[in-house]
Amino acid sequence: MNEKMTWRAGRFWQTYRVPLVGVGLFALAALATALRLAGIAAESVWLDEATSLMLARMSLPELIKTTSLDVHPPLYYILLHFWIALGQSEAVIRGLSTVAGVLNILIIYGLGRTLFDAGTGWIAAMLLAVAPFHIWYSQETRMYAWVTTLMSASMLLALWFWRRPRWLTWAGYVLLTAAALYTHYYAVFCILVEDLFFLYLLCRRRADRRLFWRWVAAQALVFILFIPWLPMFLVPMTTGGEGWVMFGAGRPGVSALAQTAVLYMVGSARAQYPPLIRRLAYVLFVGAFVVGLWPRWRARRGQGAGIRDWGLGVGGSQPLTLEETEALGFCLGYLVLPLGIAWGASQILKPMYSARYMLPFLVPFLLLVARGVRNVRWGAARIVVLVALLAVMGVGVVAQARTMDKPDWRSWSARLEQEAQKDDLVLFMPGWHAKPFDYYARGKLTLFSDVPVPVDRYGEEALRVVEQAIAGHPRVLLVWETPHYTDRDAAVYDYLRTHCRQASEMQMPLLGRIILFENPGAAGVSEK
Repeated sequence: MNEKMTWRAGRFWQTYRVPLVGVGLFALAALATALRLAGIAAESVWLDEATSLMLARMSLPELIKTTSLDVHPPLYYILLHFWIALGQSEAVIRGLSTVAGVLNILIIYGLGRTLFDAGTGWIAAMLLAVAPFHIWYSQETRMYAWVTTLMSASMLLALWFWRRPRWLTWAGYVLLTAAALYTHYYAVFCILVEDLFFLYLLCRRRADRRLFWRWVAAQALVFILFIPWLPMFLVPMTTGGEGWVMFGAGRPGVSALAQTAVLYMVGSARAQYPPLIRRLAYVLFVGAFVVGLWPRWRARRGQGAGIRDWGLGVGGSQPLTLEETEALGFCLGYLVLPLGIAWGASQILKPMYSARYMLPFLVPFLLLVARGVRNVRWGAARIVVLVALLAVMGVGVVAQARTMDKPDWRSWSARLEQEAQKDDLVLFMPGWHAKPFDYYARGKLTLFSDVPVPVDRYGEEALRVVEQAIAGHPRVLLVWETPHYTDRDAAVYDYLRTHCRQASEMQMPLLGRIILFENPGAAGVSEK
């Protein structure tokens, strides 16, 4: 009876496998969508998001010209340019990243299934669906969710092409890899890992020469497609950005790598975790990761478990195969090489390591964790471990949603708009905070954001700019981020305090201070 039931279940699965997998993936994508849409407009648009929107509002020629001077390439802003035709509310402009985040769930399933098996793909997809770090950037008007998805798709198509060379797969790989480069420069790490692993396979096994030359042609075409942007790429790669990464983040210590690992496991709200659950999360993730790196015993004994025929031969040549140890090496290389190179280059060259840039490498981390869960021998124990991992990540999702992480520009813009008088000037220090403020103020206040920074570099010239800006304004509202590298010595504040009368001050959480000065030198204001 049991054998008969097993036979019927197997036949049912073989008959309905494709639609059942489709239904399962659809349900998982629906869950991922719900988690990424929940509270998507709860917090205000912040500086980087306002910058994205500012660029997206430009004409395409102006957008490309402006981003050629920036540290990020233009593709995401071009996508956002067309996306905002749907609206410019917080939820709508962030929704573009949500689309990328949900697509990534499907892609990581494909990666897990291609490298290992369907079970690993399902576990990895479930983990990514509830990963707090991934959800965070799936709710932000920036390019990080999209470059993660494009790099994951590039990896998947490369694996498919090596396994069974097809022209459609080849063309898709070229286009998506070039798109990843035009979205974020860290996509070069994706190409590096792919090329190194492909060379390893070719050196270890026999393969048709046509496969090698097709791969070389793919890399050459990606390079040709990127040539128009190559000069712009070289500037931030050699300067470290010359912006907040260099002056604000600085050279990363070993703790930066540990902080990235924490973000991969529990997200940005680590402090909100109950200590016991936080420690449990670390134990579960580290344990699963270590177990995931240990190939199954049968595969190590060469009895076939974990061995997949990749069909990489062309024209009847001997096909290449991928052993489980090699699949694990692929994932480990995709995780360790980018983080290690970015960290090391930040020590030797100039700072270029930022946790947000490391989002794409959450994918191989979770693939290895998923493989560790899959390697748990007993089915019941495997389910317990998976549920525990999902639960501790769920705590991070809830904690992250309850933690205010961005300055409340929405409320402060409305408040200053109500309290401001005619001819008031709102002076921003640093000036770029005028962008999120103006997103809500909609041009209703006179803003000034052109004080050259860092102030200590420009000295008297910066203060002359302040003097000219406040002339003729009876009141000046200083929106001042404290402390900040742009004005370490508070020179602008000291100048205003010396030449004007400080009338009031308000603390703006997560940013600094908003200080009202009365300007006795302006027409119509008597000196007190």
